[in-house]
Amino acid sequence: MRGRSRHAQLKKRGAFRIIVRMRNTHMHIESAPRRAATAARGTRPPSPPDRLESLGILIAGLSKAWREELDRRLRPLGLTRVQWQALLGLSRSGGRLVQRELSDYLEIGAPATVALVDRMERDGLVTRSAVPDDRRRNAVVLTPKARRLLASIESAAGKLRREVMSGLTREEVDTLFTLLGKAKQRIDAIRT
Repeated sequence: MRGRSRHAQLKKRGAFRIIVRMRNTHMHIESAPRRAATAARGTRPPSPPDRLESLGILIAGLSKAWREELDRRLRPLGLTRVQWQALLGLSRSGGRLVQRELSDYLEIGAPATVALVDRMERDGLVTRSAVPDDRRRNAVVLTPKARRLLASIESAAGKLRREVMSGLTREEVDTLFTLLGKAKQRIDAIRT
């Protein structure tokens, strides 16, 4: 009885349509025997889910798989995912960021950033320094030890990038970059 009432609540809120839609569009798998039977009858198989509906899932899946594979390759360096992402973010920002900027880059809260910087400072990867114009803020600065680690991180990231993109021509990579850039600009415009 309890499960039915929960189902009714979800259905009343419209969540049922979302769940059913997900099942219909993103989990549709047609077996080879079913395709053969359909072809033998001369009827047309159901059309695949709309690509536009699946695009976000595809992009998120690619991003997650890419991050996880790079994480696996960097594990021998003794870095957590958030640590190597912080090091890359600091490196790409000239080796120095205010803690709040690092927090925004990593998409984590201020308390988590403080704990991360504490850990990285303890490990000799970063130092804190006061921001000249505002003593209340700290800048996080890469150390020489972190810069040496970054060479390994960049090497592993470059190798993975080449492996992932090896199946694409230069023109396809350029087109992919341009189209994803346009989509990113559009979502940024929508969010503001």
